[in-house]
Order: sequence, then C-alpha cells, then structure tokens
Amino acid sequence: MNLNVNKLSIFVLILLYVPLLFLGLFDLDEGAFASTSLQMIKENQFVIPMIGDELRLEKPILTYWIQAASIMFWGANEFALRLPSVIASFFWAFSFSKFVKRHDKNTSSAEIFLNLLTLPGVFIISFAATADAFLNLFITLLMIEVYEYAKNQKDIYLIKAAFFVALGFLVKGLTIIAIGGMVALIFFLYQRKFMLFLKIIFNTKAWITFLIVVAPWFLLLANQIGYDQLSYLFFDQTFGRFTSAFEKHDGPIYYYLIILIFLIAPYLIDTLKGISRLDLRNNELEAFLFIWFIFVLLFFSFSSTKLPHYILYGITPIAFFIFKNHDLIKKQNFNIASLSFHVFIWLFVLAIPFYLSYLTEVKESYEVSTIAITEFKQDLLYQTISLLMIVFLVIGLFVKLNFLLVKRISSIALIAVLSFKILPFINESTQSDIKKLGMYAAELGGDVTTYKLNKPSFGFYANKISYRGLERADIILTRMDKIDSIDVEFEIISTSGNYLLIKKKNDN
Repeated sequence: MNLNVNKLSIFVLILLYVPLLFLGLFDLDEGAFASTSLQMIKENQFVIPMIGDELRLEKPILTYWIQAASIMFWGANEFALRLPSVIASFFWAFSFSKFVKRHDKNTSSAEIFLNLLTLPGVFIISFAATADAFLNLFITLLMIEVYEYAKNQKDIYLIKAAFFVALGFLVKGLTIIAIGGMVALIFFLYQRKFMLFLKIIFNTKAWITFLIVVAPWFLLLANQIGYDQLSYLFFDQTFGRFTSAFEKHDGPIYYYLIILIFLIAPYLIDTLKGISRLDLRNNELEAFLFIWFIFVLLFFSFSSTKLPHYILYGITPIAFFIFKNHDLIKKQNFNIASLSFHVFIWLFVLAIPFYLSYLTEVKESYEVSTIAITEFKQDLLYQTISLLMIVFLVIGLFVKLNFLLVKRISSIALIAVLSFKILPFINESTQSDIKKLGMYAAELGGDVTTYKLNKPSFGFYANKISYRGLERADIILTRMDKIDSIDVEFEIISTSGNYLLIKKKNDN
C-alpha cells in the first residue's frame, strides 16, 4: 500500500490503544501483578514478590520493578500499569520490522509493523499489565541478535543477545532460554554450523554480561528464601508447566492450531499462503523465521500446560509471512473468496453478544454480570458497526477496491471493536463490581482481605495490601454464594452485583 495509507493506519492504530490504557484491570494475572507491584512500594521491599502474606513466585522480578516505577511516577492507576506494556509492544513491532527491512530490502517496515500490531492476539497482549509484552520484546530482540551473529560472527551480537536473555530471564525465568536456545540450535544445524552454536554456548563475554544483569537480584533473593522456593520459581514454573498441567490449563495436541485461528483471524489465509511461498532452502532469513514460528508452535503443542498467550512467543514471524502474501496481491482487486472470509469474521463478531447471552441462560455464573451481558446484547451501535462492515465489504467487491486496502480497513476495524466494545464489555461484566467495592474500601480504615475469591485487583483498587482468608482483616470482599460458609458474625457494608463488602463484628 502507499506510504500515506500506511502512515494513517499507524496513527489510527496508536489511537486505538488509548482507551485501553484506562480500562479496568482483569483478574487474575493483571490484578496479581498490580497488587504485587503496589505492595512493593508500600513495604519498600523490592526483592521478593509478595501478595499479602504469600510469596508471589510465579514470575521473577523485572515486571514488578517496571510497574512499581510507573506507579511511583503516574500514581496507582490503570494507566501507570498499562503504559509500560504498550511501549514495550511498540518497540517489539518496530524492532522486528526494522530487522526484516535490513535483511530484505523489498519489504515494507511500515506494513510489517501494522501486520504485527493488528493481529488480535498481539493487540490484546500488548496492553495487558502482565509480563508478556516485555517477554515478547526480549525474545524478539534476542532472535535478532542470534541471526545477526549467524551472519557476521561478531562478539558484540552475543553480548547484546546475553543482555536480552538476562532481561527475559528476569521477566519470566528460563522460558526465553528454552525458546531462544532451541531456535538457535535448530537454525545452526540447518546451516550446518553446529560449531558456531557451541561458540555461543561457551562465550565468556556473553556469560559475564548475563551474570552482571541477573546475579545481584538472584543472590539477594537466594539469601532470603529457601531452595524449594527457588526451584519452584525457576524450574517448576518453566519446565514443570511442560510436564504437568498447571491449574487445569490443559488441552489436546491441536489446541494451538485452533487458538491461532482466533489470534490471527483477519490474516489467516494470508499467513497460510505466505508460509507456502517461503523459500526455505535458499533464503536464510525466511528459514530462520519459519524455524522460530514452527518450534514455538510444536513445543507448546506438546506442553501439558496450555494457555492461549504461549503461542504468541512465536507469532512475531507471522507479520512477515503475511507480507509475503500481500506483496503478491497488492495490485489485485478485492475478490469473492476474500469477501466470504471477511464477512464470516464479521458475522462471528455480530453473534458474540447473542452467544454469550445464551451461555448465561444455560448456565448460571456468579462470575459474570447478567445485566452487562443483556446491555451488550442490546447494543445497537455494536450491531450497526458489524453490519456496516459487512456492507462495506460487499461494496468493496462491486466497486473493485484494492485488495490490501479492504483487508487493512477490516483488520483495523476489528481492533477498534475490540478496543471500544468487546474488551470494555468483558471488563464491565466480570470486573466492574470488584473495582467499585475496592474503591469503596479505599475510603475505609484498616486492612482488607478476600474470602474464597482470587481477585487481587480488589487490593489494588483499595490501595491497600490485600490478604486472603477471614483472619487477617476485618473488611472482607466475598460473593453471594460464599456467605453461608462464613463462620463469624458480620455486617454487610456495601454490595455490587454478586459481590459484597462485609465487616466482622467484634465483641465490643
């Protein structure tokens, strides 16, 4: 597409991130990161991640440091938590697009940037106040340096690679080493340069760089917690997830083939055709990107623990695969096959509120607000946008609009619907009551706790250290279906939806 269309598309895409910077937090992960980061500030303790009295050893320290620094600068709010992830995502897309352009002059860095950030899965993870945007950035930067070293064999690339491995290690433990190491090994074997891979493994400068970054925090942590906790953090949370299903997050071997359809929805056909057009024998860049993608897909397909965002660690090359197909069809007009595909996507979008309404009728859930779902089902603006997009696609076929222009408009419109409608609805239906009661609790004195709930965002909105159980505090967040099991006297001080804020009665 022409330069002006790309610039306009990037400008619109950036604007679509703005509403999400102020969207309420999602439990469990965002709430846990938010509460842990806030607790670090309140306790002036930045070595051991904690939530209340409990160790938070699912992830290492760096994400908490980044979020804590942002909270200290911007205040304890969603904007402070989300901004670092958004910035990391823009760097992620920018770094990859410039890398591809540097090694393939026929590509458009602007289009690859857009391809990546308009993938629905990437868009969603890019604003999440968790570790994943940072990890994807560091994996991408690591892969870039590995490829540069394969081309030039200069130690500077290994030093930079070790630096990014160290940062990724501080974000999510051994995950970056497992992915980066195996992709590098397979790529060097493909190139018949195994000895070059060994030089990476035993490079002294790289190891020194890694240890300089990682060792200070690791030694402080090891001095304060036991071996079992260290093993859980660095081994169980990485390799344990591969051998055992954590928290019932399992699935069949084809799980990620299905998930991938939703994560790259508007570009599914482009991705498949782009992969089919790769020159794996003669083009080292294309072979490297394909190995990166296919290894992550296969690795997590055989993992016992399966979560949708795991596949995102290998999704970056898809932005290039999409471009491979777009480059061949850039002068074509919109056709009937593509019309059918994109109309199906928008019919699916249109059906979402009705499907969710049906689910709530079939199965009652205290986790979801039926009022919010009813309002979403009756949202005429949402329905109008979906129908207008279908009309636009049909018109595009008859007036012979440019193929890529229609695809880009459809993909950005889908991101807009996610940003302004779908994600706010999900937050409203699952989290608004938690936020309301948390902000009410912020006006009260004393500590707060939750009973038979795992809603760590409550503590963040209460601007207090949040505990769990009945013993630790007098002000308690619980849910309607839990109150019969409470064995202490209490009074209800506030309610919202299915949730209650109660206060224990004392003898006085």
